Amino acid sequence: MNKAIFIGRQPIITADKSIFGYEILFRSIGDENSSGVSVSDNLSATANVLENIYDMGLKALMGENPAFINVTPDILQKGMMELLPKDKIVLELLETSVIDDNAVSIIKEFKSKGFRISLNNFTYDETWEPLLETADYVKLDSKQYSKSEIKEMLMLLKGFGAKLISSKVETDEDFHFYKGLGFDLFQGYFFQKPSIISSVTLDPDYVILLNIFNSFQANADIEEIESLFKMAPDLIYRLLALINSVAYEFMAKISSVKQAIALLGYDNVSRWILTIVLASKKSDFRSDPLLESAVIKGRMMEDICKKYISKALADKAFLAGMLSLVNVALGMSIKELFDKITIDPVIYEALVEHKGKLGELAEFMDAYNAADYNSAEALLKKINLSAMFSDVLEMNTNALMYLEEVKKSGLV
Repeated sequence: MNKAIFIGRQPIITADKSIFGYEILFRSIGDENSSGVSVSDNLSATANVLENIYDMGLKALMGENPAFINVTPDILQKGMMELLPKDKIVLELLETSVIDDNAVSIIKEFKSKGFRISLNNFTYDETWEPLLETADYVKLDSKQYSKSEIKEMLMLLKGFGAKLISSKVETDEDFHFYKGLGFDLFQGYFFQKPSIISSVTLDPDYVILLNIFNSFQANADIEEIESLFKMAPDLIYRLLALINSVAYEFMAKISSVKQAIALLGYDNVSRWILTIVLASKKSDFRSDPLLESAVIKGRMMEDICKKYISKALADKAFLAGMLSLVNVALGMSIKELFDKITIDPVIYEALVEHKGKLGELAEFMDAYNAADYNSAEALLKKINLSAMFSDVLEMNTNALMYLEEVKKSGLV
């Protein structure tokens, strides 16, 4: 039976926690009665995946960031990469590749064509040494070595000039350790986990943002909301710049907060406020991995809710997905966050008490994002016995494309 192929991605992050690029993940599923999901380097799927990239467009899936694609010399020799934009692609050579003189020659040929080269999950072997002189990036699996072994590896690798990537970085403590050693880039889900600070004192700007969010959730009068905006002139500027941008083609120029809110609607402006909180004051929110994760999670929860739970709960599902990571941006627990904002009881019960269908959906997303597909499958069937994992994978791909559209408009 032919396997359906879906595209996922994992961000590769800089030392200041901005997005540098993405590793493309090839997810496949063959049996509709079982999740059967693999995040695989199964090279028989490469042609199907590239066909999907050609059909959807690399930019629609990756935006302007470089895409790291797993390859072997054999795959490169088949000529499947030739149509991809060389300046946007990093060819990531799998550690299972057989390296001989012919393989080295093929890789150097692609390097000369303008492709960048990365060595995936690198383990030192003499046969790979010629590639160290060619590689632009070398990735080390942080779980494969002890910390002392990683220090030794870095001493060896730093002489070759490639940028160093630490993968499977799952805690903020590990991130700071590997950053201190001299790694340039990082891969893992450390940025989604809060560094809880006792006795949090929120930045005054965040207090204003949360107050505005509260006012939307409470359906306050537009005059009251406008008065809160007036406490943050830069926020007024950003809102008016947004609505007067090419993304929103209104006949007349919008010149007041009231007009902007009336035209965009409470839900849209409320979501936009959350994006600003999540972006941790980065000058370009489009480079923030936490915000990306929140938007993708929110959109997937919304789509799963529409299909398998209730269309009436879909907006709440999106908001729950976004809010489930806001506490990370603010360095507090989810309960502490909800002590500071007005939120629908259904969302509170879902995220704090893990109750109700939205609570089950949030649990499913946690398992899915952790790649714990056996648990995720069981939780999905608990939500709805007719739910198909292939639908979820398709929703994930659609959410990536939705995110790239969000980046263009500036509004969730």
